[in-house]
Amino acid sequence: PDEVVDLVGRFALSNSPRDVLRLRCVCSGVRNKCGSVRELAEARRLRWRVSDDWRWRVSNHGRTITVVGRSADVELWATGGLLPRTGASTWAVRVDHSRSNDGNGLWVGVCDTAARCSWGLFLLSGRMRCASQDADGRLDFGAAPPDGYPSGTYKRVLQSGCLARAGAAGAVVEVTLDHDAGSLSFRVNGGGGPPGGPPPAAPAASQ
Repeated sequence: PDEVVDLVGRFALSNSPRDVLRLRCVCSGVRNKCGSVRELAEARRLRWRVSDDWRWRVSNHGRTITVVGRSADVELWATGGLLPRTGASTWAVRVDHSRSNDGNGLWVGVCDTAARCSWGLFLLSGRMRCASQDADGRLDFGAAPPDGYPSGTYKRVLQSGCLARAGAAGAVVEVTLDHDAGSLSFRVNGGGGPPGGPPPAAPAASQ
């Protein structure tokens, strides 16, 4: 019955929006009956939330961000919507282009709800860094994280320079934030990285 297929789809959605998309690939009948659940899954996709700024362009229904200009003293910092406070959240960011194709200046991770402190994987060094920004957007790599949050700075995640050798273009960085376990972990191109770090609340990326 259609109601059963819809319930299965909603159960899959509670686990992961990607599970709904996989379920729809079973057959055309299931695909047609999961239309409403697919809309709910699409609504949960990561979308960049940035203010109007001449330095970047957002496209692809909010899922692609492109740097088109830079300021000498301010690093660009983009965030997504708030994540659930419980359970595990996983998302992936694909690098379409970076300067020198080595990932230098790029990091992907999470930030606090105020978007003032972030924990991310620096793609060139392969290490996690804790970085803060002030109200003017200037970065401070020496500032302490908020009370109750570990730093995790310089924790080794990937072999140094691995993206420089393979090329950053096309690399897929997958981030998993597990609130229940209090861990933050990364995978690049399907490989693994050790967990570590705090449980902040929003996806973040910067260049």
